[in-house]
Amino acid sequence: MQIAYRAKYPVSVCAVLFLSIVCNAQLTFNDVHLYICSTKNYTSTKLESNLNSVLNNLVSNTSSSSNGFNTSVYGRTPDKVYGLLQCWGDATVAECFNCSNLARTSVRQECRNAIGARAWLPRCFIRYDNYDFIGILDTEMKLAYNGKKVTVDPDGFSTAVWGFLTKLSIEAVGSPRRYSSGSITTSTFQQIYGLVQCWSDLTSVRDCKTCLKNAIGELLNVTGDGTHIGGEVAFGSCVARYDTYTFFDPASAPSQPPFQLLSPPSPLKPKFFSNKIDIVLGTLGGFLVMLLLCLFAVRRKFKSAVLWKPPFLRKENPDTDVFSAIGEEHVMMFKLENIKAATRDFHDDNKLGEGGFGSVYKGTMLDGKQIAVKKLSLKSLQGKNEFLNEVKLVAKIQHRNLGKLLGCCTEQLERLLVYEFLVNKSLDKILFHPERRKELDWPKRLNIICGIARGLLYLHEDSHLRIIHRDIKASNILLDEKMEPKISDFGLARLIGQDESHVETRVAGTYGYMAPEYAMQGQLSTKADVYSFGVVILEIIFGRKNTDKRLFPEFQSLIDWVWRSYHEGNIVNVIDREIVEFFSNEQVSRCIYVGLLCSQANASLRPPMTTIYAMLSNPSMEKLLDPTNPAYLSLEQNAIPRRSYTSKSMSITTSTTPSTSSTSHLLPPSIINSSITSLDPR
Repeated sequence: MQIAYRAKYPVSVCAVLFLSIVCNAQLTFNDVHLYICSTKNYTSTKLESNLNSVLNNLVSNTSSSSNGFNTSVYGRTPDKVYGLLQCWGDATVAECFNCSNLARTSVRQECRNAIGARAWLPRCFIRYDNYDFIGILDTEMKLAYNGKKVTVDPDGFSTAVWGFLTKLSIEAVGSPRRYSSGSITTSTFQQIYGLVQCWSDLTSVRDCKTCLKNAIGELLNVTGDGTHIGGEVAFGSCVARYDTYTFFDPASAPSQPPFQLLSPPSPLKPKFFSNKIDIVLGTLGGFLVMLLLCLFAVRRKFKSAVLWKPPFLRKENPDTDVFSAIGEEHVMMFKLENIKAATRDFHDDNKLGEGGFGSVYKGTMLDGKQIAVKKLSLKSLQGKNEFLNEVKLVAKIQHRNLGKLLGCCTEQLERLLVYEFLVNKSLDKILFHPERRKELDWPKRLNIICGIARGLLYLHEDSHLRIIHRDIKASNILLDEKMEPKISDFGLARLIGQDESHVETRVAGTYGYMAPEYAMQGQLSTKADVYSFGVVILEIIFGRKNTDKRLFPEFQSLIDWVWRSYHEGNIVNVIDREIVEFFSNEQVSRCIYVGLLCSQANASLRPPMTTIYAMLSNPSMEKLLDPTNPAYLSLEQNAIPRRSYTSKSMSITTSTTPSTSSTSHLLPPSIINSSITSLDPR
């Protein structure tokens, strides 16, 4: 048996020794103990005393628990300790007690002075830490799988396992114990047994469903290539396991009879040929069948040698079929060994940055071509979906203001996206840098604003797919050697129908850039991207992050600050000092105004990208709308009167004093009288 693992904590000595055991016989998991120990150790004797009290409470209360689940909290901060114990749903009270007692001893032996630990034993799970993790979805993972592989119809076996475990997870989510087990018979009469379970502290049905879905996906990503006849994924909040023998107590399994995912064919009855013609035809038929099977096996072996696809990209897998959706000709598959060589095995010196998806590394191919490799974080819950989403969308769209996807790699456990390398990296690296921001003079900033607008206009209107990016921000705008912007990171992007005004969806993105109707109600439309773009416009002009509380102690955000300065007539005093002496009043006023229009609280008042791009590229546009209060405004700002705006004077006047003309005090006279430069609508 082999053990595969992924965790941010070091692997215990027993687990390392266990890695060296390879067995081709059918072995059980009944002796497998998996541990994750925190890298941080405690030195306080008080904390150790509290830890012992927590573990003792968990074990002593096991016999009185009807569902094999307990939590315990002991001590005071900073020596406070939290503990959790969960027995398998089929374990008896005696088995649960024995397992928890063993877990208490073994986890202390394995993790010693670690401030936190997780331990999976054959019949129970135990965890402790010095912070409150109870009720929070935990995806720290251990993975075990059997070394023996399926030799007859491995694809059918893998598909059957996937469907079987998925059905069990649905039953477990709806069960009071969050547990389900059972068995199926495949089309080749192979018996498969399975068990899934969420811990009882996950009160959210969504968390349980998410945990099991990711556990099953991770399990099949490893065991589906062969296919292994058994495997187990142990998350910090759930477990999923299958094998070809009964490893759980059938008496504790659900009362319904085992279901069959794939009905086995009826056994062929022996047929006795009545004459010589039947014998000849039967022989020829058998020969043709054998010939076809051999040709199919050779073709399959050749294809797998040329291009191997993991389970989550196989066309037989009913999960997400990227290749059938976009066509294999759209995606270039890189070899893992070539990417490792290009990035020096993902060396830290080549690391460009890190985000929610994972890390990005710079690489140089053998031909000298530079690439940027986006490496999925193995502990990312939504990483798989974001990876597939990005491949599916970016491979189908091409625009000079969108990041170019060169290909991907899905070998072994890795999920990698390969992009063209842009020498100036992301906009935030320059815009918010105290020295490099000087590189961005006003013409360059204006070009970046217009380039982002072109890219969004393409996504919303001009592409054959109507795409909402959902995460427009400075760190997702890449810059090439000419400072030409390219929108990147489509992991959260969402397709929307041409006849749909909005869709209801889960909230995903970055706070400070999310439109209010989306952040609070989950209503997603193209106006969500418009709002984010408005925030980025103001960041580019003022050189400050929207969410930097240190810069705006009296305001909610940059938008709040700009709105106040805009109405007080001192907007020039807050514009980035690196551009204040060299910009056009017409252009800056128009861009500030567009930024405020885009960031209005009412989504219906935000203009579409067609209008926004026309505003930016056409200085002779006759009339622009009057912006209303932006979102997330401080309460005291509501009393501020609105201002009107006309394109002829390109100046700002208060609506509360009709006799007042354009406020020339808004900008210095030398700036107001500067020439107007038309934008290039490339």
